[in-house]
Amino acid sequence: MRPRVLVPLLLALAAALGLVVGAVLPGSSSAPTADSSTPAPSDPTGGATESSSAEPLPTDSSASPAVGEVTGEGGGVSAVNLPQPDFPVEKLAPGEKPPQFVTISFDGSCSLDIMRHYLDTAEQVNAFFTFFISGLCLLPEDQKFLYETPGREAGSSAIGFADDAQEVVGRVANYKEAYERGHEMGTHFLGHWCEPNDGSVNSWGPAEWQSEFAQDAGFMDNWAANNGITDPIPLPFNYSVVQGARTPCLEGQRDVMYPIFVENGFTYDASNPGSLQWPVKNDYGLWEFPLQTMKVVGYDRSNLSMDYNFLCAQNDCQQEADQATCDRIEQSTYDSLMAATDALYNGNRAPFFFGNHFNTWVCGAYQNAITRYVLDAAAMYPDLKFVSNAQLVKWLEAQDPAVLKQLVAQGVQSY
Repeated sequence: MRPRVLVPLLLALAAALGLVVGAVLPGSSSAPTADSSTPAPSDPTGGATESSSAEPLPTDSSASPAVGEVTGEGGGVSAVNLPQPDFPVEKLAPGEKPPQFVTISFDGSCSLDIMRHYLDTAEQVNAFFTFFISGLCLLPEDQKFLYETPGREAGSSAIGFADDAQEVVGRVANYKEAYERGHEMGTHFLGHWCEPNDGSVNSWGPAEWQSEFAQDAGFMDNWAANNGITDPIPLPFNYSVVQGARTPCLEGQRDVMYPIFVENGFTYDASNPGSLQWPVKNDYGLWEFPLQTMKVVGYDRSNLSMDYNFLCAQNDCQQEADQATCDRIEQSTYDSLMAATDALYNGNRAPFFFGNHFNTWVCGAYQNAITRYVLDAAAMYPDLKFVSNAQLVKWLEAQDPAVLKQLVAQGVQSY
Protein backbone atom coordinates (compact mmCIF):
# COMPACT_ATOMS: atom_id res chain seq x y z
CA MET A 1 0.00 0.00 0.00
CA ARG A 2 1.36 3.41 -0.88
CA PRO A 3 2.42 5.55 2.11
CA ARG A 4 0.19 8.49 1.14
CA VAL A 5 -2.83 6.16 1.12
CA LEU A 6 -1.90 4.32 4.30
CA VAL A 7 -1.40 7.44 6.40
CA PRO A 8 -4.93 8.86 5.92
CA LEU A 9 -6.41 5.43 6.67
CA LEU A 10 -4.45 5.22 9.90
CA LEU A 11 -5.49 8.73 10.78
CA ALA A 12 -9.11 7.88 10.10
CA LEU A 13 -8.82 4.92 12.48
CA ALA A 14 -7.12 7.12 15.05
CA ALA A 15 -9.85 9.71 14.66
CA ALA A 16 -12.44 7.13 15.53
CA LEU A 17 -10.50 6.44 18.72
CA GLY A 18 -10.03 10.11 19.52
CA LEU A 19 -6.27 9.93 19.00
CA VAL A 20 -5.56 12.18 16.02
CA VAL A 21 -3.08 14.89 16.83
CA GLY A 22 -1.08 15.54 13.65
CA ALA A 23 -1.45 16.59 10.02
CA VAL A 24 -1.10 14.37 6.96
CA LEU A 25 2.00 14.76 4.82
CA PRO A 26 2.85 12.47 1.91
CA GLY A 27 6.05 11.80 1.98
CA SER A 28 12.32 6.10 -22.40
CA SER A 29 13.03 9.64 -23.51
CA SER A 30 10.78 12.55 -22.66
CA ALA A 31 7.47 13.01 -24.42
CA PRO A 32 7.09 16.13 -26.56
CA THR A 33 5.72 19.28 -25.01
CA ALA A 34 2.29 20.42 -26.13
CA ASP A 35 3.49 22.60 -28.94
CA SER A 36 7.15 23.36 -29.43
CA SER A 37 6.17 26.56 -31.22
CA THR A 38 4.06 27.69 -28.28
CA PRO A 39 6.02 29.23 -25.39
CA ALA A 40 4.78 29.37 -21.85
CA PRO A 41 2.75 32.49 -21.05
CA SER A 42 4.96 35.45 -20.24
CA ASP A 43 2.18 36.66 -17.96
CA PRO A 44 1.37 33.58 -15.87
CA THR A 45 -2.17 34.57 -14.99
CA GLY A 46 -2.83 31.03 -13.87
CA GLY A 47 -0.11 31.47 -11.27
CA ALA A 48 0.50 32.74 -7.82
CA THR A 49 0.37 36.47 -8.56
CA GLU A 50 -3.15 36.56 -9.98
CA SER A 51 -5.02 39.62 -8.82
CA SER A 52 -8.64 39.78 -7.83
CA SER A 53 -11.27 42.39 -7.19
CA ALA A 54 -13.05 40.15 -4.69
CA GLU A 55 -12.59 40.86 -1.00
CA PRO A 56 -10.75 38.15 0.97
CA LEU A 57 -12.77 36.39 3.63
CA PRO A 58 -12.03 36.88 7.34
CA THR A 59 -9.11 34.96 8.78
CA ASP A 60 -11.14 33.25 11.46
CA SER A 61 -14.67 32.13 12.10
CA SER A 62 -16.83 30.87 14.91
CA ALA A 63 -18.34 28.26 12.56
CA SER A 64 -17.69 24.70 13.68
CA PRO A 65 -15.95 22.24 11.36
CA ALA A 66 -18.18 19.87 9.43
CA VAL A 67 -19.46 16.83 11.29
CA GLY A 68 -16.78 14.16 11.31
CA GLU A 69 -13.98 16.56 10.40
CA VAL A 70 -10.67 15.98 12.12
CA THR A 71 -8.21 18.78 11.66
CA GLY A 72 -4.50 18.25 11.39
CA GLU A 73 -1.69 20.16 13.06
CA GLY A 74 -2.34 23.89 12.83
CA GLY A 75 -5.99 23.33 11.94
CA GLY A 76 -5.60 24.24 8.27
CA VAL A 77 -6.63 20.94 6.69
CA SER A 78 -8.63 17.88 7.55
CA ALA A 79 -6.57 14.86 8.54
CA VAL A 80 -9.00 12.71 6.57
CA ASN A 81 -10.52 13.70 3.24
CA LEU A 82 -14.20 14.32 3.79
CA PRO A 83 -16.60 12.81 1.23
CA GLN A 84 -17.71 14.76 -1.81
CA PRO A 85 -21.15 14.58 -3.47
CA ASP A 86 -21.76 11.13 -4.92
CA PHE A 87 -20.78 10.56 -8.54
CA PRO A 88 -22.84 7.57 -9.74
CA VAL A 89 -21.20 5.33 -12.32
CA GLU A 90 -23.04 2.93 -14.62
CA LYS A 91 -21.28 0.05 -16.30
CA LEU A 92 -21.72 0.00 -20.07
CA ALA A 93 -23.03 -3.07 -21.84
CA PRO A 94 -21.11 -4.17 -24.95
CA GLY A 95 -22.08 -1.89 -27.83
CA GLU A 96 -23.88 0.60 -25.59
CA LYS A 97 -23.16 4.29 -26.24
CA PRO A 98 -21.31 6.00 -23.42
CA PRO A 99 -22.18 9.47 -22.17
CA GLN A 100 -20.34 12.33 -23.84
CA PHE A 101 -17.83 13.35 -21.20
CA VAL A 102 -16.24 16.80 -21.27
CA THR A 103 -13.52 17.74 -18.81
CA ILE A 104 -12.70 21.40 -18.31
CA SER A 105 -9.54 22.05 -16.29
CA PHE A 106 -7.71 25.14 -15.09
CA ASP A 107 -3.97 25.60 -14.54
CA GLY A 108 -3.03 27.78 -11.56
CA SER A 109 -6.52 28.29 -10.15
CA CYS A 110 -5.68 31.23 -7.91
CA SER A 111 -7.78 34.29 -8.81
CA LEU A 112 -10.61 34.81 -6.34
CA ASP A 113 -13.13 36.38 -8.70
CA ILE A 114 -12.42 34.06 -11.65
CA MET A 115 -12.80 31.00 -9.41
CA ARG A 116 -16.06 32.46 -8.15
CA HIS A 117 -17.24 32.90 -11.76
CA TYR A 118 -16.54 29.30 -12.73
CA LEU A 119 -18.05 27.88 -9.54
CA ASP A 120 -21.25 29.81 -10.28
CA THR A 121 -21.21 28.70 -13.93
CA ALA A 122 -20.79 25.05 -12.95
CA GLU A 123 -23.62 25.28 -10.44
CA GLN A 124 -26.07 26.29 -13.19
CA VAL A 125 -25.64 23.04 -15.14
CA ASN A 126 -24.38 20.58 -12.51
CA ALA A 127 -20.90 20.63 -14.05
CA PHE A 128 -17.71 19.53 -12.33
CA PHE A 129 -14.26 20.96 -13.12
CA THR A 130 -10.64 20.11 -12.31
CA PHE A 131 -8.55 22.84 -10.68
CA PHE A 132 -4.81 22.28 -11.02
CA ILE A 133 -3.62 24.45 -8.14
CA SER A 134 -0.24 26.17 -8.23
CA GLY A 135 0.99 25.51 -4.70
CA LEU A 136 2.76 28.86 -4.40
CA CYS A 137 -0.68 30.49 -4.48
CA LEU A 138 -0.83 29.40 -0.83
CA LEU A 139 2.63 30.73 0.15
CA PRO A 140 2.91 34.44 0.96
CA GLU A 141 5.69 36.57 -0.48
CA ASP A 142 7.24 37.16 2.93
CA GLN A 143 7.69 33.39 3.34
CA LYS A 144 8.97 32.69 -0.17
CA PHE A 145 12.34 31.33 0.98
CA LEU A 146 10.50 28.34 2.43
CA TYR A 147 10.38 27.15 -1.19
CA GLU A 148 13.63 25.34 -1.94
CA THR A 149 13.31 25.66 -5.70
CA PRO A 150 14.72 22.55 -7.43
CA GLY A 151 17.71 23.50 -9.56
CA ARG A 152 17.56 27.19 -8.61
CA GLU A 153 18.04 29.51 -5.66
CA ALA A 154 15.55 29.19 -2.81
CA GLY A 155 12.52 31.46 -3.15
CA SER A 156 12.76 31.45 -6.95
CA SER A 157 9.47 31.36 -8.86
CA ALA A 158 8.46 32.24 -12.42
CA ILE A 159 4.92 32.96 -11.23
CA GLY A 160 5.56 34.75 -7.96
CA PHE A 161 3.85 34.05 -4.65
CA ALA A 162 0.68 35.09 -2.85
CA ASP A 163 0.64 38.78 -1.94
CA ASP A 164 -0.29 38.22 1.69
CA ALA A 165 -2.13 36.00 4.15
CA GLN A 166 -5.53 37.57 3.49
CA GLU A 167 -5.28 36.63 -0.17
CA VAL A 168 -4.44 33.04 0.79
CA VAL A 169 -7.43 32.86 3.15
CA GLY A 170 -9.74 33.88 0.29
CA ARG A 171 -8.26 31.24 -2.00
CA VAL A 172 -8.59 28.56 0.67
CA ALA A 173 -12.26 29.48 1.12
CA ASN A 174 -12.77 29.01 -2.63
CA TYR A 175 -11.03 25.62 -2.61
CA LYS A 176 -13.15 24.53 0.34
CA GLU A 177 -16.35 25.45 -1.46
CA ALA A 178 -15.17 23.91 -4.72
CA TYR A 179 -14.35 20.61 -3.05
CA GLU A 180 -17.65 20.52 -1.16
CA ARG A 181 -19.48 21.02 -4.45
CA GLY A 182 -17.68 18.05 -6.01
CA HIS A 183 -14.91 19.69 -8.04
CA GLU A 184 -11.44 18.17 -8.18
CA MET A 185 -8.27 19.54 -6.61
CA GLY A 186 -5.22 18.64 -8.72
CA THR A 187 -1.79 20.25 -8.91
CA HIS A 188 0.18 22.42 -11.31
CA PHE A 189 3.16 22.11 -8.94
CA LEU A 190 5.18 25.13 -7.81
CA GLY A 191 7.80 27.42 -9.41
CA HIS A 192 6.78 26.92 -13.05
CA TRP A 193 10.31 27.17 -14.46
CA CYS A 194 10.29 26.09 -18.11
CA GLU A 195 12.89 25.85 -20.85
CA PRO A 196 15.09 27.60 -21.84
CA ASN A 197 15.60 28.70 -18.21
CA ASP A 198 18.20 26.94 -16.08
CA GLY A 199 16.64 24.57 -13.62
CA SER A 200 13.58 24.03 -15.82
CA VAL A 201 11.16 21.17 -15.16
CA ASN A 202 12.75 19.30 -18.06
CA SER A 203 16.07 19.14 -16.19
CA TRP A 204 14.67 17.52 -13.05
CA GLY A 205 15.73 14.09 -11.86
CA PRO A 206 13.95 11.89 -9.29
CA ALA A 207 15.28 13.87 -6.31
CA GLU A 208 13.98 17.18 -7.71
CA TRP A 209 10.56 15.68 -8.44
CA GLN A 210 10.34 14.17 -4.96
CA SER A 211 11.30 17.53 -3.46
CA GLU A 212 8.62 19.27 -5.52
CA PHE A 213 5.98 16.79 -4.36
CA ALA A 214 6.94 17.07 -0.70
CA GLN A 215 6.99 20.87 -0.79
CA ASP A 216 3.74 21.07 -2.75
CA ALA A 217 2.09 18.91 -0.09
CA GLY A 218 3.60 20.97 2.69
CA PHE A 219 2.42 24.29 1.31
CA MET A 220 -1.15 23.00 1.12
CA ASP A 221 -1.24 21.06 4.37
CA ASN A 222 0.57 23.78 6.34
CA TRP A 223 -1.02 26.79 4.68
CA ALA A 224 -2.40 28.15 7.96
CA ALA A 225 0.92 28.00 9.83
CA ASN A 226 2.83 29.45 6.87
CA ASN A 227 0.45 32.42 6.81
CA GLY A 228 0.24 32.97 10.56
CA ILE A 229 -3.47 32.08 10.70
CA THR A 230 -4.17 30.85 14.21
CA ASP A 231 -7.91 30.18 13.92
CA PRO A 232 -8.41 29.01 10.31
CA ILE A 233 -11.47 27.69 8.59
CA PRO A 234 -9.96 24.33 7.59
CA LEU A 235 -9.97 22.72 4.18
CA PRO A 236 -12.12 19.56 4.19
CA PHE A 237 -9.24 17.66 2.56
CA ASN A 238 -5.46 17.43 2.57
CA TYR A 239 -2.87 16.90 -0.15
CA SER A 240 -3.50 13.15 -0.30
CA VAL A 241 -6.67 13.93 -2.27
CA VAL A 242 -4.58 15.04 -5.27
CA GLN A 243 -4.47 12.32 -7.91
CA GLY A 244 -3.30 14.08 -11.06
CA ALA A 245 -1.46 17.04 -12.52
CA ARG A 246 -0.65 19.15 -15.52
CA THR A 247 3.05 19.95 -15.43
CA PRO A 248 4.36 23.48 -16.04
CA CYS A 249 4.48 24.13 -19.81
CA LEU A 250 3.67 20.41 -20.22
CA GLU A 251 7.36 19.72 -19.58
CA GLY A 252 9.20 17.02 -17.65
CA GLN A 253 11.11 13.87 -18.61
CA ARG A 254 8.35 11.26 -18.60
CA ASP A 255 10.55 8.28 -17.73
CA VAL A 256 11.79 10.23 -14.71
CA MET A 257 8.62 11.85 -13.44
CA TYR A 258 6.05 9.11 -14.06
CA PRO A 259 7.51 6.66 -11.51
CA ILE A 260 7.43 9.51 -8.98
CA PHE A 261 3.81 10.27 -9.92
CA VAL A 262 2.85 6.64 -9.28
CA GLU A 263 4.80 6.53 -6.02
CA ASN A 264 2.84 9.59 -4.84
CA GLY A 265 -0.52 8.02 -5.61
CA PHE A 266 -1.42 9.65 -8.93
CA THR A 267 -3.91 7.89 -11.20
CA TYR A 268 -3.56 10.09 -14.30
CA ASP A 269 -1.52 12.76 -16.06
CA ALA A 270 -2.86 15.65 -18.17
CA SER A 271 0.45 16.91 -19.59
CA ASN A 272 0.65 15.32 -23.04
CA PRO A 273 -0.60 16.24 -26.52
CA GLY A 274 -3.08 13.83 -28.07
CA SER A 275 -6.02 13.27 -30.37
CA LEU A 276 -9.81 13.05 -30.21
CA GLN A 277 -9.90 9.43 -29.13
CA TRP A 278 -10.54 7.36 -26.02
CA PRO A 279 -7.81 7.55 -23.38
CA VAL A 280 -5.61 4.63 -22.42
CA LYS A 281 -3.18 3.91 -19.60
CA ASN A 282 0.51 4.40 -20.26
CA ASP A 283 3.28 1.92 -19.41
CA TYR A 284 3.38 3.28 -15.85
CA GLY A 285 -0.30 2.58 -15.20
CA LEU A 286 -1.38 6.24 -15.42
CA TRP A 287 -4.39 7.27 -17.48
CA GLU A 288 -3.37 9.71 -20.21
CA PHE A 289 -5.77 12.66 -20.40
CA PRO A 290 -4.23 14.78 -23.17
CA LEU A 291 -4.72 18.19 -24.67
CA GLN A 292 -6.25 17.16 -27.97
CA THR A 293 -5.61 18.40 -31.49
CA MET A 294 -8.72 20.25 -32.65
CA LYS A 295 -9.71 22.77 -35.30
CA VAL A 296 -9.49 26.48 -34.61
CA VAL A 297 -12.56 27.67 -36.48
CA GLY A 298 -12.02 30.69 -38.73
CA TYR A 299 -8.21 30.52 -38.67
CA ASP A 300 -7.59 27.62 -41.08
CA ARG A 301 -5.46 25.65 -38.67
CA SER A 302 -5.55 23.17 -35.81
CA ASN A 303 -4.02 23.41 -32.37
CA LEU A 304 -4.08 21.79 -28.95
CA SER A 305 -7.18 22.15 -26.81
CA MET A 306 -5.95 24.88 -24.46
CA ASP A 307 -6.67 28.59 -24.25
CA TYR A 308 -3.03 29.65 -24.56
CA ASN A 309 -2.47 27.52 -27.66
CA PHE A 310 -5.60 29.11 -29.12
CA LEU A 311 -4.23 32.55 -28.27
CA CYS A 312 -1.10 31.79 -30.28
CA ALA A 313 -3.17 30.61 -33.23
CA GLN A 314 -5.60 33.51 -33.08
CA ASN A 315 -3.46 36.45 -31.95
CA ASP A 316 0.23 35.46 -32.18
CA CYS A 317 0.29 34.77 -28.42
CA GLN A 318 -0.45 38.44 -27.67
CA GLN A 319 -2.74 38.96 -24.70
CA GLU A 320 -4.09 42.36 -25.79
CA ALA A 321 -6.23 43.19 -28.82
CA ASP A 322 -8.80 45.69 -30.05
CA GLN A 323 -12.44 44.95 -29.40
CA ALA A 324 -13.16 43.66 -32.91
CA THR A 325 -10.31 41.15 -32.65
CA CYS A 326 -11.43 40.14 -29.17
CA ASP A 327 -14.96 39.50 -30.45
CA ARG A 328 -13.64 37.41 -33.34
CA ILE A 329 -11.47 35.33 -30.98
CA GLU A 330 -14.36 34.73 -28.59
CA GLN A 331 -16.66 33.56 -31.36
CA SER A 332 -13.95 31.41 -32.92
CA THR A 333 -13.22 29.72 -29.59
CA TYR A 334 -16.89 29.10 -28.89
CA ASP A 335 -17.47 27.71 -32.39
CA SER A 336 -14.36 25.53 -32.09
CA LEU A 337 -15.52 24.03 -28.80
CA MET A 338 -19.00 23.35 -30.15
CA ALA A 339 -17.69 21.83 -33.41
CA ALA A 340 -15.36 19.41 -31.62
CA THR A 341 -18.09 18.45 -29.17
CA ASP A 342 -20.60 17.84 -31.95
CA ALA A 343 -18.15 15.66 -33.85
CA LEU A 344 -17.44 13.55 -30.77
CA TYR A 345 -21.07 13.36 -29.68
CA ASN A 346 -22.13 12.05 -33.09
CA GLY A 347 -18.93 10.03 -33.53
CA ASN A 348 -16.76 7.97 -31.22
CA ARG A 349 -17.99 9.66 -28.01
CA ALA A 350 -14.42 10.03 -26.73
CA PRO A 351 -14.00 12.39 -23.76
CA PHE A 352 -13.22 15.96 -24.77
CA PHE A 353 -10.45 17.68 -22.77
CA PHE A 354 -10.01 21.45 -22.76
CA GLY A 355 -7.42 23.22 -20.60
CA ASN A 356 -7.45 26.81 -19.42
CA HIS A 357 -5.79 29.41 -17.25
CA PHE A 358 -7.55 31.85 -14.97
CA ASN A 359 -7.10 34.69 -17.44
CA THR A 360 -8.74 37.77 -18.93
CA TRP A 361 -6.70 37.72 -22.14
CA VAL A 362 -8.08 39.52 -25.21
CA CYS A 363 -10.95 41.25 -23.39
CA GLY A 364 -11.89 38.09 -21.51
CA ALA A 365 -12.60 36.26 -24.77
CA TYR A 366 -11.72 32.79 -23.48
CA GLN A 367 -13.62 33.12 -20.22
CA ASN A 368 -16.65 34.35 -22.15
CA ALA A 369 -16.41 31.60 -24.77
CA ILE A 370 -15.97 28.81 -22.22
CA THR A 371 -18.87 30.08 -20.13
CA ARG A 372 -21.18 30.23 -23.16
CA TYR A 373 -20.01 26.80 -24.23
CA VAL A 374 -20.66 25.14 -20.87
CA LEU A 375 -24.18 26.56 -20.65
CA ASP A 376 -25.12 25.90 -24.28
CA ALA A 377 -23.58 22.43 -24.64
CA ALA A 378 -25.30 21.27 -21.44
CA ALA A 379 -28.63 22.40 -22.88
CA MET A 380 -28.04 21.07 -26.40
CA TYR A 381 -26.81 17.52 -25.70
CA PRO A 382 -29.02 15.56 -23.27
CA ASP A 383 -26.42 12.97 -22.21
CA LEU A 384 -23.38 15.24 -22.14
CA LYS A 385 -21.68 15.36 -18.75
CA PHE A 386 -19.11 17.91 -17.58
CA VAL A 387 -16.93 15.85 -15.26
CA SER A 388 -13.62 16.24 -13.47
CA ASN A 389 -10.62 14.15 -14.41
CA ALA A 390 -10.97 12.25 -11.14
CA GLN A 391 -14.60 11.41 -11.94
CA LEU A 392 -13.58 10.24 -15.40
CA VAL A 393 -10.97 7.94 -13.84
CA LYS A 394 -13.68 6.48 -11.60
CA TRP A 395 -15.93 5.85 -14.62
CA LEU A 396 -13.17 4.28 -16.72
CA GLU A 397 -12.01 2.03 -13.88
CA ALA A 398 -15.57 0.73 -13.42
CA GLN A 399 -15.93 -0.44 -17.03
CA ASP A 400 -15.29 -3.89 -18.40
CA PRO A 401 -11.83 -3.91 -20.06
CA ALA A 402 -13.31 -5.50 -23.17
CA VAL A 403 -15.79 -2.62 -23.49
CA LEU A 404 -13.01 -0.04 -23.11
CA LYS A 405 -10.99 -1.89 -25.73
CA GLN A 406 -13.90 -1.59 -28.16
CA LEU A 407 -14.15 2.14 -27.50
CA VAL A 408 -10.41 2.66 -28.06
CA ALA A 409 -10.56 0.61 -31.25
CA GLN A 410 -12.75 3.27 -32.86
CA GLY A 411 -9.63 5.37 -33.33
CA VAL A 412 -9.33 9.13 -33.81
CA GLN A 413 -12.46 11.15 -34.47
CA SER A 414 -12.18 13.27 -37.61
CA TYR A 415 -14.34 16.23 -38.50
